[in-house]
Amino acid sequence: MKLFSFQGSHFEVGLAIGKTFRPQIRKTLADNVELQDTFLSFHRTPEGKQRYQELIQLHNSRFPQYLSELKGISEGAQVPFEELFLVNLRGEYRHYAKVTSNSGCSTCSLQNTDSAVFGHNEDGSPIYKDQMNLVRVEIVGKPAFTALCYPGFLPGNSCGFNEEGICFSVNSLQPNRLVTGVGRHFIARSLFEAKNLNEAIQRATIQGRASGFNYTFGCMRQRRIINVEVSPTRHHVFEIKGCFFHANHYIKLSGVDEVISPSSQARQCRGEVLLAKGVAQDKMGILDVLRDQKVRDYPIFRDGKPPDGGMTLITALFNLDSKRFTLYPGGVGKMNHSFNPLIELSMRD
Repeated sequence: MKLFSFQGSHFEVGLAIGKTFRPQIRKTLADNVELQDTFLSFHRTPEGKQRYQELIQLHNSRFPQYLSELKGISEGAQVPFEELFLVNLRGEYRHYAKVTSNSGCSTCSLQNTDSAVFGHNEDGSPIYKDQMNLVRVEIVGKPAFTALCYPGFLPGNSCGFNEEGICFSVNSLQPNRLVTGVGRHFIARSLFEAKNLNEAIQRATIQGRASGFNYTFGCMRQRRIINVEVSPTRHHVFEIKGCFFHANHYIKLSGVDEVISPSSQARQCRGEVLLAKGVAQDKMGILDVLRDQKVRDYPIFRDGKPPDGGMTLITALFNLDSKRFTLYPGGVGKMNHSFNPLIELSMRD
């Protein structure tokens, strides 16, 4: 896997990203059935048009720099801006269009005296198989960062790290009650600007959120791993000691009316069983959990087969002790291939 570097203003970076990944962006937008058949259909209704204008105005007032970045991607890739805006609000638009999703990721963390590491299965639609990209971005006056990205999406909707020693991954959550507010992908994009752990948490829990998300934060300077769950109106911050597994429903924040998919339920249950049995207290133990396929219909390491349909596209590993970021391949069923890294980078600040 290759690392691509971009520098400039938000628009200039977006423009360069759009040009560089134009084929992947155009292909995945065209292949995105959820976008083409659901989001755009809703978008063309009177309610959808009104909702779109409200969200454009809201995001332009809260995060104009990221709208500029998205406009750059649109121009560079030569695709309609509205399509990029809709997919970058896919969690919110699923609610507006009254559909649910079986997609979502898994994260497994370990923090003890010998190891501080967390791993993340980036799970998504099979249309993104071999389409993910790795970027390093430098915007004047802001921390440089490295991010694993979906084509056409703002950085942050997966995982990455910045030069201030903050790293993170995200997991989808599906609360049933949303409000008009800032989209979770835009909030996640802002995390790369955090200069310390407290600021990262403050950004994740910013007021005026539209929906829910789960964040796993690592701080290399303090050797801490923090799990944050947010709903539109509440949040829970939890410092991880020992082992912890998180799929795509609320574990710590109680009382949230939510959708729990069969896949999330099965992965969470299996992850907790594995941790209770005991795994190696190091990065290999984390990878063993994330590569588990014991539950055939809904495995932790997902292969895109029904009834699940979701696929583990890439596995990311953050090692706070060695300060290394490693990506492993997804979309394969043979365990002996899955531990060969695609790329390994230093996260030293």
